[in-house]
Amino acid sequence: MKQTLILLVITAIIGGIFLVITQFSSPPNQQPNNGKRDIGGITPDPNSTTLIPTPPPPVVPSPHGPRILSSYSGSYALLIGESHYTNGWQNLESIPGELQQVETLLTSKGFHVEKALNLNTRQLKNTFETFINQYGFDKNNRLLFFYSGHGHTRAKKGYIVPIDAPNPDFNEKGFLQKAVTMNEILAWARRLEAKHALFLFDSCFSGTVFLAKQRPTVPPQISQAAARPVRQFITAGSANETVPAKSVFTPAFVDALGEGWGDMNNDGYVTGQELGLYLWNKVPQHSEQTPQYGRIKDYELAQGDFVFAVSGGTGTQRVDNDRDGVADPEDRCPNNTAAQLTHGVAKHGPQIGCPLDSDQDMVANYQDSCPYNRPAEIVQGVKPNGCPIDRDRDGVADYRDSCPHNQPPEIAQGVQSNGCPIDSDQDNVADYQDACLGTALGAKVNHEGCPLLISLASMPPKTVFRDTLRDGSKGTEMVVIPAGRFQMGDLQGGGSSNEKPVHWVSVEKFAIGRYEITNAEFVRFLNAVKLRGTKKQPWFATKAESSYSQITGSVGHFRAESGYENHPVVTVSWYGATAYAQWLSQQTGKQYRLPTEAQWEYAARAGTTTKYWWGNQIGSNKANCDNDCGDRFDYTAPVGSFAPNPFGLYDTTGNVWEWTCSEYEDKYTGREQRCAKSADRFAVRGGSVGAVGEPLPSHAG
Repeated sequence: MKQTLILLVITAIIGGIFLVITQFSSPPNQQPNNGKRDIGGITPDPNSTTLIPTPPPPVVPSPHGPRILSSYSGSYALLIGESHYTNGWQNLESIPGELQQVETLLTSKGFHVEKALNLNTRQLKNTFETFINQYGFDKNNRLLFFYSGHGHTRAKKGYIVPIDAPNPDFNEKGFLQKAVTMNEILAWARRLEAKHALFLFDSCFSGTVFLAKQRPTVPPQISQAAARPVRQFITAGSANETVPAKSVFTPAFVDALGEGWGDMNNDGYVTGQELGLYLWNKVPQHSEQTPQYGRIKDYELAQGDFVFAVSGGTGTQRVDNDRDGVADPEDRCPNNTAAQLTHGVAKHGPQIGCPLDSDQDMVANYQDSCPYNRPAEIVQGVKPNGCPIDRDRDGVADYRDSCPHNQPPEIAQGVQSNGCPIDSDQDNVADYQDACLGTALGAKVNHEGCPLLISLASMPPKTVFRDTLRDGSKGTEMVVIPAGRFQMGDLQGGGSSNEKPVHWVSVEKFAIGRYEITNAEFVRFLNAVKLRGTKKQPWFATKAESSYSQITGSVGHFRAESGYENHPVVTVSWYGATAYAQWLSQQTGKQYRLPTEAQWEYAARAGTTTKYWWGNQIGSNKANCDNDCGDRFDYTAPVGSFAPNPFGLYDTTGNVWEWTCSEYEDKYTGREQRCAKSADRFAVRGGSVGAVGEPLPSHAG
């Protein structure tokens, strides 16, 4: 376990100093995670070798297919696949095979197909330009662009990613220089004179053309659609969605045209809108993607519809009253409402035409808040909304709940991931029964979860050590304090409001100075650094500046008054105390600081619950105070003049005030357990010989 060292320095009147050393472990190297094919954050395996980019092959035209639609003078397709990335993106090994399926399909549909793989930025743009220049200016052509590879969204702008574009997680500037924006693709789309152009992207991004997308209605008559110009776009998913490395979008596209499943009204044709609707319904059934589709935001270029001829259609419109793509004679649910169609219907099987129920939990997808339940999740039943039953309503479904019959009091403070009541301090007493939440790990507790008080007889032997300074001399004596838990504040009652509320605090193992820092120790520091602070942040006052001080001299030549070398240093500001801690850190290679207010009280109490560590009465000759405490000192006493507490610490009560690193507050709110980097007021503890009355009890400051 890491050990925290605290050095206690105390001063009278103005306050004393606490210093802490914490040995921090280096954070583990953060390795980028392997990703899938998505819009960003894709990171290669850091242990893999650097990939050598495959030189892109030349564009290879596929054989011409027969012309099917007489309204088109020519049908041309450009297929681009990016699979072997060279600059921080995951490779997509399945793309070449997927594009081969698309090429075969489109060739059978009468398209002349040109295909290019693994293009860098320059090659990708040149390929688009060449294709457009060759086929894009015949007004009766139809063009299809199919891109498969990584996509990315940044600031609501979509990008496709050439093989040489850097991953923006590591090189955003380089990414912006290399990636191709949707705005560039839109510009190409607007340049075209061809009647119809359909852009499909098997990648995820959003923005630009999809910002105002709406779900399309049933497509217009084929003759009207084919006669008017259109620029349509379909992507595999939206921003922040992950496309699997093996595509779902591409096989669904092939089935939509090859099997005719995209022919929603069975008229023998698949329009661009039908294709978009089919993919929008189909792809989410098999992945976490939701395809987007829409027309270009240009009135003149958004009038028509892309048209494919497919086999299996009758060429005549069959009756489909609910327009779900299943003709009424075969439709088991012929009167679906619009709401029932939002997540698609079954196109095959005994429930053809009925709303999809992907997880077969008897709740249709359009009503199902949990449409992808696994068999184990529904074995104990589901609620009307399709989510697994949670009978005790603790937020953990019964199928994974080890405590499925919790009562309201048992779940009032929350449950663990297994459904059993939380035991946040791991003391084997659930929080709802635990009267002492926050017990330190490993502490022995009673049946109410409260720690058994430290037995003075069973305390571990005291460990005392001194760190070595750079000149070979020894630093302050330190005492190791065991970890534990205690009640902080005014246990006896009668204290002031800033000693309340009484509350339990857990403290980790640390070390604290055995004695108050002496004049001699502080002078050694001052003469070593040859400084004394600034006008705005002075470190201390000399005898010439304050009669309470026991230090004389000037910068570089300070000295303790004769006979006061072993007295605690006084008139030290919080800035001086902090500077002393920093000097010790530099001298020892460990990190000293002032202790928190909670650490101070834990060390001062030393396992006791009385007003003072020795009891509830001041007694005689127990501490140095202003009134008669039975001591023999008129002012400060040499450190160690009185008996130590059970932890072996001296002068925790009386003699001089002691600085902490915690911000002062009128009542405890949690700041007493941490250090403040800056504050208007810092807490001092322990009382002082200069304070009127008895020395302050262990809980007061």
